[in-house]
Amino acid sequence: MKRVLILGAHLDDSVIAMGGTIRKLVKSGCEVNVFCFGNGDEAYTVPGGSLAAVRRFKEGAQKAHALLGVHSLECFDVGDFEVGANASYYRQCIGAIRKYQPEVIFGHWPAEYFQHHGMAQMSIDAWNQARWNCTADFGQRPWTASRYFHFEVNDLLPQPSHLVDISEEFTDKIAAMSAYDQDGGHLDDWGDEMEARARFHGSRIQVQYAEAFRQSFYLPTKVTDTTSIFA
Repeated sequence: MKRVLILGAHLDDSVIAMGGTIRKLVKSGCEVNVFCFGNGDEAYTVPGGSLAAVRRFKEGAQKAHALLGVHSLECFDVGDFEVGANASYYRQCIGAIRKYQPEVIFGHWPAEYFQHHGMAQMSIDAWNQARWNCTADFGQRPWTASRYFHFEVNDLLPQPSHLVDISEEFTDKIAAMSAYDQDGGHLDDWGDEMEARARFHGSRIQVQYAEAFRQSFYLPTKVTDTTSIFA
């Protein structure tokens, strides 16, 4: 069983960015774990609704990820606007990588708004730092994930390296998004936008729906057999 870790800024980023791919990975036998920070305290449209929004959004996130078959969802439980690159959160990312020991990590693309930008920087640096024999209080032994992929949430990912066909899984993605608190109106017409993006990416590989990813080469790829480069 291959292990996958998704590092997200907020409780809904993983589903918005790659809900179809999550479902596809689970169906293929992968163990998918999600670790995030923001708790949904900004998911309200009526003054004074922050505390209730946290409860509803957390419940929705649990339902959404369960629908997709995620093995575990872990939230560090900080305010949505508090997510950013700092030493404490950076250590948590390192700890998550060592705890879940993924072969593959998915995380944000840095050219989005500041919370996603900060999360992207921490995640990719933690991919590097988690492999070193240091920071022993955070996680178990050092761990190196073999690959890292960026995903898109708010902005289209420039020059994606991989487009995943989610034509059969798109309805699962929409069902998962529907589990979130949409009554408050803060999600607006995200369903329409997700479908438009999925159709666009799908059109590039001649399928109905797809999700976009860009592989990171922040850590170099080890090559022992040169024939594998061209496989």
